[in-house]
Amino acid sequence: MEKLKTRLPSLSQLNHREKALLCVIIGLIVAIVVVTCISINIRVNMQREYTGVRDKLGESLYSNLYMLTQTFDMTSVPNADVKNSIIPQMKNYFIAATTLNEAVVNNYGQRYQVLTDADVSTLRTTFNAYDAAFRSDAPTDLAQADMQGCMDRVKELLSSRYSEGILRASR
Repeated sequence: MEKLKTRLPSLSQLNHREKALLCVIIGLIVAIVVVTCISINIRVNMQREYTGVRDKLGESLYSNLYMLTQTFDMTSVPNADVKNSIIPQMKNYFIAATTLNEAVVNNYGQRYQVLTDADVSTLRTTFNAYDAAFRSDAPTDLAQADMQGCMDRVKELLSSRYSEGILRASR
């Protein structure tokens, strides 16, 4: 330590050029520290906004899927207009949910997907079964049973993929 002290000149021993160089180096170090702090702060804020948008998309997706299941429950109400009211409302919720599901997957990855391609396909097939039954004035009992299975699956997804209303990534 003693040898180090004798080797390092004191500030008063430096000439003007060396003092200026030292000031520039200190200034660069301070600037780098400030820029790094600002960059970290910006990154944290961007990440917070990114997470906030994902949570909002997840909430909307949850809401549409929940309303899909609740609207289906109205099919058991006597004299309910399944053909002209309930199924069209369900289709609207389904379209909104699949659109939001795609947006979540496109922006946040497969880990945040709620409806799988198989789920979407099954729901579309079931809606088509309702449409076919309505066109031919056939009973909708089979479509109703299939849709009940789909709604049970959606309820299962809602309970497994959401925690306190927030969409969680799959494992």
